[in-house]
Amino acid sequence: MKVLVTGGNGFIGLSLVEALLEQGHDVRVLDLKQPAIQHKNLEFVKKSIMDDVIDVIKDCDMVYHLAAVLGVDQTDKRPLETIRVNLEGSVNVFKSAVEAGVKNMVYASSSEVYGNPRELPIREDSVKGPVSTYGVSKLAAEIYAQAYNQEFGANIKIARFFNVYGPRQSDNFVVSIFLNNALRGEPIRVFGDGSQTRCFTYVTDAIGGVLKVVDRGKSREVYNVGNNHPTTILQLADTIKEVTGSKSEIVKVGYGKDSRLREREIDYRIPDISKINSIGWEPKTRIAEGIKKILEWKKKQG
Repeated sequence: MKVLVTGGNGFIGLSLVEALLEQGHDVRVLDLKQPAIQHKNLEFVKKSIMDDVIDVIKDCDMVYHLAAVLGVDQTDKRPLETIRVNLEGSVNVFKSAVEAGVKNMVYASSSEVYGNPRELPIREDSVKGPVSTYGVSKLAAEIYAQAYNQEFGANIKIARFFNVYGPRQSDNFVVSIFLNNALRGEPIRVFGDGSQTRCFTYVTDAIGGVLKVVDRGKSREVYNVGNNHPTTILQLADTIKEVTGSKSEIVKVGYGKDSRLREREIDYRIPDISKINSIGWEPKTRIAEGIKKILEWKKKQG
């Protein structure tokens, strides 16, 4: 099968590309930067999702749409660009795919669409209330995906990722920040009392979830893709210190306009994954094991 991966040089995208190549697919990557891997079945197209992409899609059997402006802090600093790329770019991909006759797609969304949850664990049909520009952009694109499903007979499945981490992740996400500080012996800063709770999902688990959604998921459905083992931010810091053997001090810091706004903090983000469990997927990697895997990867990189 020939598949297109938008954002295929990104953190999650590149891991997806590797998994698809291992399965024997022909993979075409649409990105602004060439993937950091080479393979005889890998093709690279240097384009933005804002460009004309019909010709890139038309001979594909499947589209995995991951390209986006990422990160809550980064996107809040660039709100108009975020909305333009994440919404208009996504609509461009959906529209182009339908016009090219490619109706099978996966849209990579985010747990940020839920905002501060009204219930725990968070189900796919839980109330949505994003509090970040990034979350708003991802939810708006989801709505367009569902509209294309209804109006044009597309089959766009939606995978909502929960706090994915792993090798190659950029340095401005919490696991990377804590790990880098620990390895340098620098203070690990925890906002508030550190009781904020997340379910960190190792990247290969997340990829396995997406592939399971494609293989066995119901048409046009939404699936939470996340770990269901809660970890507080303070526990994350403690775990990273223990695994690395670091002497870094864990420092609790206050919220503020120059650091992090309290109003933008999500206290709890715990997914209900019973829906994706029902099609045969569950996460395998606990946080300590995931940190060890990142360290092993770093050692191999020299």
